[in-house]
Amino acid sequence: MNTAEDVLGMLELLGRPRCVLVVEDQLSWLWALTTILEERGHTVVPMIGVLTVDATGIEGIGLDGKVISPRIPVADIHVVFLDYNFAGLKMNGASFMRDFRLHSNAPVMGMSSDRAFNTHMKESGATAAMQKSHLKQILLA
Repeated sequence: MNTAEDVLGMLELLGRPRCVLVVEDQLSWLWALTTILEERGHTVVPMIGVLTVDATGIEGIGLDGKVISPRIPVADIHVVFLDYNFAGLKMNGASFMRDFRLHSNAPVMGMSSDRAFNTHMKESGATAAMQKSHLKQILLA
């Protein structure tokens, strides 16, 4: 994957608008990724962390640091961009993947600065995973 089109195509983000969950606690990257996706016509659900994923939906932390209510139905999410560490929370990218895969086969891009964390997300069911710095270079080019 060397271009934005490669990444977005693999995640089924070319063509029709999709609902994309972005879980990222680095706000500058969260906003940049949100802007990229919204400029391509997608709806973005931004979260800085996730508390639970189950049959009733995704319970996440919004940009204001508060629990998002109501829960986001898993079926409403078509694609996920997923950081590994959720600051101060028990759940991480790998545990999110295990729970999410029980309810959805939507494409997921794991994105961490740590290669081991990316490997862990891939092993837990992510479609792909890459270092954040590389993903930023590709998508911001």
